[in-house]
Amino acid sequence: MDLIIYSCQARLTSYFRQKRTQRTLLLAVGVVLAGFYSWLFTFLLQKAHEGGINPSVDKVLSYANLALLAITIMRSFFPAYIPKADFISRIFPVNAWQRFWTELVVELVSPFYFVLLNFLIILFLMSPDYTLTHFLQSILVFFTAHITRRSLQLFIERKIKWLSRHFASSAVMAGAFVALQVKAPMFEPASSAIMLVVHLAAVAAFLASNYLLEQAAFEPKRKVVNYSHNARRSLGWRLFNNHKMARQLLLFGLGFKILMLGVDAIVFMAKGVHMFDKNPSFWLFAGPLVIYTYVFNNVWGFYKNLWLTTERTTSDYKAFLKISLLPLRLPLLLDAALVVAYVVFFNQEKSTFILLMYLASVLVLTPIGIIASFTSPKTVKGGILSFSAKTSYLYSMLAVVLIGLLFLPLLHPLLYLIYPIVIGMSLFAMVAVMREYPAYKYRLFETLYKTEA
Repeated sequence: MDLIIYSCQARLTSYFRQKRTQRTLLLAVGVVLAGFYSWLFTFLLQKAHEGGINPSVDKVLSYANLALLAITIMRSFFPAYIPKADFISRIFPVNAWQRFWTELVVELVSPFYFVLLNFLIILFLMSPDYTLTHFLQSILVFFTAHITRRSLQLFIERKIKWLSRHFASSAVMAGAFVALQVKAPMFEPASSAIMLVVHLAAVAAFLASNYLLEQAAFEPKRKVVNYSHNARRSLGWRLFNNHKMARQLLLFGLGFKILMLGVDAIVFMAKGVHMFDKNPSFWLFAGPLVIYTYVFNNVWGFYKNLWLTTERTTSDYKAFLKISLLPLRLPLLLDAALVVAYVVFFNQEKSTFILLMYLASVLVLTPIGIIASFTSPKTVKGGILSFSAKTSYLYSMLAVVLIGLLFLPLLHPLLYLIYPIVIGMSLFAMVAVMREYPAYKYRLFETLYKTEA
């Protein structure tokens, strides 16, 4: 217990150690947004109770739980992947059970989860239709989403001993969880307190599965670099292959894109309609946004030696522009190949929009990535398991907003005229930043090569 309390205190202290005022304001904004959405769901529940809207009260509660489930899982993968936290170094003599519980609890001590908890508490206080049973059920849904996120991160970041008894036991417990969910889905509002016992049993089985899965995973390896001495391979390939963290993040981003496009393809083959047509926000995954928000909004953070070499040899903005595009070539080629294959086989009717939007996205996101790399660099340290931001959240959200503008032609073809405006603004901003490079290079060096205590 002392270890858990100490780790939680260290987590809170580390969060407010730097930029205290800014982070406090962001946390306050999050609480205000939680209150707003609580009021919105309270309004929807009241209207549903009075019969003013079509969905019933139970449906609105189900939508709230599903939103809670989706947001909790998706926050670790979009707009940027957040690695699983490794709070306790492997050199400390802490048994597996204690390490598991400590990391599980400390992961919950974060501003995001604090804002979500505020949303649930305010909704419980404001809405008479959101009872204590519903509140406790939402807590279980939220905890299930957290365990799901941890399990996915284990599959991504660690190798699994597929034939071990731990993995077999984990699969059995996960099967018990799925069986209970098929019989009584957790996101549907509980009709009585007895159902909470069933949901609690399901969560316990899933938690045991997560613990056993962690025991079935190999210990993470660090500082492993695969060097290539094949002169016929391009520098772009070597930059992709030799940087383990960038490679893993990019491959995960491409895999995530395959998943989203694959789901749309399955829906199209089954029902004859596209998931993208029902929810325009899914178009974010048709463009190259993921690989930029994962890596290329901080290209010099990942490839700092490449920046330093260019700075010491030329210090010319044309050389910086050329070199910054080298690591992007191979991932962008793979990403574009996935989109072209999707268009050819599953979405020819929207081929004009998809291809034009993709080309415009590249012309917008590349300058934004270069700007972010110079003006808001992030120190990429440790391994993929390190709990630190790999790219700027501000520029990642800015990229999402700008790409959102490229969806406007779905409303009317005349809105394609906005493409040259957005592209021109991005290129103009990039040129302005490149001209001010001498003012940024000292900050870049200080950030990327700062001495750590």
